[in-house]
Amino acid sequence: MNVTVIGASNGGKAVAADMTLAGHDVTLFEFPQFEQNLVEIKKKGGINLIGVGRNGFAKLHAVTDDIRVALEHPDIIVNVMSAFGHKVSAQTCAPYLKDGQVVVLNPGSTLGSLEYRQVLKAEGTTAKIKIGDVHTLTYAARGSGADVRILLEVKKLWLAAFPAIDTPEVLARFKLLYPVTEAGKKILDVGLNNGNPIAHPGPALLNAGRVEYAQGGFYHYKEGITPHVANIIQALDDERQALCDKMGYPAIPTTERMRLMGYATTNSSLYEAYHTSPVFCGEHPIKGPYSVMDRYFVEDTMYGLVTWSSLGRNIGVSTSTINAVIHLISMLHQTNYFDKGERSLDGFGLSGLNIDELNHFFDIGSLPANHG
Repeated sequence: MNVTVIGASNGGKAVAADMTLAGHDVTLFEFPQFEQNLVEIKKKGGINLIGVGRNGFAKLHAVTDDIRVALEHPDIIVNVMSAFGHKVSAQTCAPYLKDGQVVVLNPGSTLGSLEYRQVLKAEGTTAKIKIGDVHTLTYAARGSGADVRILLEVKKLWLAAFPAIDTPEVLARFKLLYPVTEAGKKILDVGLNNGNPIAHPGPALLNAGRVEYAQGGFYHYKEGITPHVANIIQALDDERQALCDKMGYPAIPTTERMRLMGYATTNSSLYEAYHTSPVFCGEHPIKGPYSVMDRYFVEDTMYGLVTWSSLGRNIGVSTSTINAVIHLISMLHQTNYFDKGERSLDGFGLSGLNIDELNHFFDIGSLPANHG
């Protein structure tokens, strides 16, 4: 396929390089304000890929900061960036999208496709596209310049489109890149299986002093997740599973999901799952967060926990531990993330819908006639 990757982060470089070596024609786009990310890649004409899976130099079809070039011919557009960038990405792409194109947010965080589609509507986009969320980034990867190392190719992925009636078509195209992908029930189901809101904000909060003191020398999983900190992660996971149960979605424990994805070798306990992980605590352990303003604190609170809290409030599921983490990170940053979280049900105009109405909305993409 003709593939355009939006975002030249470590994850974006991994997607671009690996899919090139898999035989696809890949264009890598980065926003002009981050064009420094492309300097070495442009010089070399591609990316050097090492680690697990395919290795070698991937000569890209094109490397550009011109969105018109990037969106000229792709069969699929793979958006690889943090949730902070989804809105800007949608605004940037809106004038140049074409009928029949598929956009996949890799990952979607929570309800990324809903936000993306709302932005396209606000921008007056008329192109008939289909858009979906993947529950997690397709790789664990680290790199710099024109080099990237893949630590893990995720072995199980879940994808859903918004609306879910589009899932079969989006899934069919994405599976040409990643055959391990399976259909999720809705984008909310997929978002509730994003592991970052469970693994990042709570442990990062409990290690905030160490993060500040270390000034970049902190290892979140290796030193930050102790047996007692893992108890907090378990409490968060219990509430997440309760939300899944109430909505009628599969409630997959985080330990089991980590094992299925390849991040963990055991599902005996959260502590053991993280600490025996060849990705998190192996030969190249994951480093960071680098400050208390890192995405571990901010992104996964604003675009994960706040959404889950609003869902619990709406459907009558207690999220007391989730709420406590949001409250304390709000105090840490002197920012009210309950109000600032951009993907709450209130923010999307979905508050007051019952479970059947919410699921119907995610299925077909429209609100009940008597709502709002």
